[in-house]
Amino acid sequence: MIDLRYHIASIVAVFLALGLGILIGSTIVGDNLLVDQQKKMIDRLEGQFYSLRERESELSASNQYKDQIISNYENYSQALLPPLVKEHLTGYQVALVVTGGSDIPAGMLNALSIAGANVVSKSVILSNISLDEASLRQRVQEFYGLDKEVSPDVLRQYVAASVAAVITNKADPGVISFLQENDLLKFSGSNTMPLNGIILLGGTNNLAGFFAASFDHTLIESLAQQGLKIFGVENSKVTYSYMEEYQKDKISTIDNVDLSPGQISLVYAMEGEPGDYGIKVTAKKFMPSLPVESVNKQQR
Repeated sequence: MIDLRYHIASIVAVFLALGLGILIGSTIVGDNLLVDQQKKMIDRLEGQFYSLRERESELSASNQYKDQIISNYENYSQALLPPLVKEHLTGYQVALVVTGGSDIPAGMLNALSIAGANVVSKSVILSNISLDEASLRQRVQEFYGLDKEVSPDVLRQYVAASVAAVITNKADPGVISFLQENDLLKFSGSNTMPLNGIILLGGTNNLAGFFAASFDHTLIESLAQQGLKIFGVENSKVTYSYMEEYQKDKISTIDNVDLSPGQISLVYAMEGEPGDYGIKVTAKKFMPSLPVESVNKQQR
């Protein structure tokens, strides 16, 4: 669609240039042959212009139809979701960590609730994790007793390890206060309950906020060392995906957790079907295999 509009704009520009050429040619040169050639060229371009405009209308109508089909399938999947996930995660205690600045999908929280999982805490990594300000970098360096030459990536790794300790109630006193007072972390909920797993919501629309290789990697590593299962997820429409980086750490990934198929995939992955699910090039499979009893139950 963008290319089509570009071509239309180019043709309009040529129209204007040729019109100006006719005006100048007829005024100064008085050459009817030149004027006739330019008029014929305008006629051809005008035909192309109307053809492209008609094609754009057709594509627009086709896209609207496809969007409606997708919307209908999503509504259908939402209707199927409850019986497919109900009570599959009863008693499951999970912590949610948002690292890329994405909104938490309401549908994901709803699916977890229907499945019986309990989201005991939410940790949101804030924009100060970029450590752009020199004064903030200095405070972080001093808090961890590091040299001034330490890179921001290394500082982020220390912060990530602290976040993992906060989530699992293993942080030293004052750590959570330092992280929150410096707008590195927003923590809510309880960290005193034993956890069965961690959901890591990544993906970002801002390249300046892409820290999957430093922050997220260290966070995953720190949590895995405590024997916790980590599930890396992101919304279907993010400019910069974290899936490839997450898969390097050998964790289950779901790249469309804002959609019902992704929410079903997350529940089944947490229940014991690890994999890389979704719709992007990094996905190995669209969804886990649904148990026969769930399908039969839905058909009755």
